[in-house]
Amino acid sequence: MNDVVADDELLYRCVFHGADRYYYLEESGVRLSSQAFADRGQAPSVDRAKLCNYDPQWTQKNPNDAVVSLVAGDIRVIDDIVQKDAKGKELWTYKIDVCPRPLADNPAHAQIEPSPAYQNRNTFRKVSEKLARLATERIAEQGWEIEPYELRNLSSSDH
Repeated sequence: MNDVVADDELLYRCVFHGADRYYYLEESGVRLSSQAFADRGQAPSVDRAKLCNYDPQWTQKNPNDAVVSLVAGDIRVIDDIVQKDAKGKELWTYKIDVCPRPLADNPAHAQIEPSPAYQNRNTFRKVSEKLARLATERIAEQGWEIEPYELRNLSSSDH
């Protein structure tokens, strides 16, 4: 199957509970940390909303986890991550893409991947920071897909 993630596709990302370094509450609202997109393989996993019936609970690993969303086209617009040589000369600009990577137990699975492969962890960290900024902007505009456990309790005690 030659599947492609469309630019307008909504993607879900799990933000794990108990890891308060994944987001910060600030006066201006919530800010996600780049740690929310940390990944040992340097290819953060997301779920394609349309393949999980637009149900963000699909993406939760446990009921206390939060879920944020991104739009594939916004990720692909990241175009300022460059690889430089030892003298600081630009060698190339990374192309960031969202690639379908269905799993036996998760047909909605996709990954955010670079081309070419990252040459070092610092480059991946820069992409993670940009992903966190995109997700933070969506939270400000659209809200969380599923609020963090701590915020759910705050919200319900306000009523």
